[in-house]
Amino acid sequence: MRITLELSHRKRTVTLPINNSHLISSLIYNIVDKSSSEYAERLHDQGYRLQNRAFKLFTFSPLYPGNRHKWVMHENGTMSTADALLHVTISSPKEEFVEHLVIGLLQEPYVWVGNERFRVETVRKLDQPELSDDMEFVMLSPLVCTTKGEADHYPQYLYPGDPEFERVLLENLCRKYQVLHGRSFVCESGQFGFAIDEAYVERMQGKVQKLITLKEGRSDETKIKGTLAPFRLRAPRELMEVGYACGFGEKNSMGFGMVKVDEA
Repeated sequence: MRITLELSHRKRTVTLPINNSHLISSLIYNIVDKSSSEYAERLHDQGYRLQNRAFKLFTFSPLYPGNRHKWVMHENGTMSTADALLHVTISSPKEEFVEHLVIGLLQEPYVWVGNERFRVETVRKLDQPELSDDMEFVMLSPLVCTTKGEADHYPQYLYPGDPEFERVLLENLCRKYQVLHGRSFVCESGQFGFAIDEAYVERMQGKVQKLITLKEGRSDETKIKGTLAPFRLRAPRELMEVGYACGFGEKNSMGFGMVKVDEA
C-alpha cells in the first residue's frame, strides 16, 4: 500500500539538506512511534527477520514540491523551495506498518523534517497499479545493490550491466518474498531480466550513478552509491509486487529503490 502525505508550512521558503533521506526516515519512525513506541522500536532495531538478515519492508520517495516551484540547490549543501506544499509517498506491504503510520498521524498533525516544521494537510491512499511479469519503471530514488566476498572488507557496489547485478537483485526480492509470505520463491531460468533505459543513459551522458550521504548520529556519515534511471524488468508477478511495495534492491527503509510505473 502507498500513501502520500501533503505537508504545508507558513514560511516564505523552506530549507533542507540536499541529503535528507535520513530526516525523512526519522520522520516516519517518529510518526509510527506516536501510535506504538513498542512497534517503532522493534521495527527500527530488529525489523522482519530471515535468518541473519533483517528487512524493514518499507520505502519512501524523496520530498518533492508541488507544480509551482522546484528545489533550488545551494553550494552549502542545502536546498530550498518557495512552494507552500510538499509531498512524500510512503510504501509498504505490511498492514500493521501502514496502520501505525495513519494512527500516528491522527495523534499529532504537526511533524518535523530536520529543523523545519510542517502541518500534515492530507493523507491520501494511492491506487495500486496493475502489475504484470513485464514492467517499465521510473526510479524515484536510487537503486542500490551490493555484494561482499570473503576477501572484501567493505561491500562492493554493483550497477546494471555488472555480471552479478541481476543475481543479487533477484535474491534480494526472493528473500523479501519469503519474509512476507513465510515460504521460499523459486524463479525459473529465463524468468528474470533487468534492462536499464539506454536512451535515458545517453541523454544523461552516462551520469546515472548517484552518491548519497547518509547521516548516522550527529557526526557519522555513510556514502551510498546507487543508480537512478528508468528500467524494464521481467520477473514473476509475485516478485514484481514485492519490489513495488517494499522497494527494489537494498536500504529501502533509508529511501532507496522506490519506483513508479512508467506511463510514458
